[in-house]
Amino acid sequence: MATATGGDVMVRMLQEFREMQEESKEQFARTEKALRTVHMKCRVLFRKTQRLSDRVHDFRGQVDAFSQQVGAFSQQVGAFSQQVDAFSQQVGAFSQRVGAFDGELNELRDNMGELTTHVSTLTQEVHGIKSAQIRMFGQVGRALNHLADAQSSDRKRIDVLEKRMDEPGEN
Repeated sequence: MATATGGDVMVRMLQEFREMQEESKEQFARTEKALRTVHMKCRVLFRKTQRLSDRVHDFRGQVDAFSQQVGAFSQQVGAFSQQVDAFSQQVGAFSQRVGAFDGELNELRDNMGELTTHVSTLTQEVHGIKSAQIRMFGQVGRALNHLADAQSSDRKRIDVLEKRMDEPGEN
């Protein structure tokens, strides 16, 4: 019985060993598959990392170019700022000239106002003189007409007197 029991134990151990060996093969197959998957994923990840590294390298080149452009733009903005400052100073000087011109224009306007007042006064006086001249010429005309009438009347009387004097007898 000891042999039978020892043989049974051996058969059971052999059977368990075979089961363990079978499990070990399945586990090895799963592990092998998992390792292949991990290896494949590592290769994919490595390729993606390489592409990302290339992109980062390209991006760095673009960033460097952009940085240079920003530097150039900054210089242009500085130059533009100086031009704006110069323009602002020119506008300030122009504003002062316009202010002086405005003052001169105000003075000219005041002078033109005085001139207009004087011309208006002169126009009124000339109108008065003209009216006086017209009245005077009217009076002179009437006087001349009156004088001409008187002279004509005198001439008629002289003619009449001369006729009478030329007539015999009555002088």
